[in-house]
Amino acid sequence: MKPKELTLFGIEVKKRLLELRMSQKDFCKKHKIPENRFSEIMYGTIPGKKYRDKIAKVLGIKESA
Repeated sequence: MKPKELTLFGIEVKKRLLELRMSQKDFCKKHKIPENRFSEIMYGTIPGKKYRDKIAKVLGIKESA
């Protein structure tokens, strides 16, 4: 079985979190986003429009990435 890969949006989110020196866990706690939902959005398992928009806005990245 092939491991899941990050979406383009997921890669941009990871880059931005690294720039901010913030973990995914800390980000999720601070912005009240369920960690499992965050992961599903990063890997494209679900579209997660509600949280995806919030993540993009908070991190200042393009939602369409």
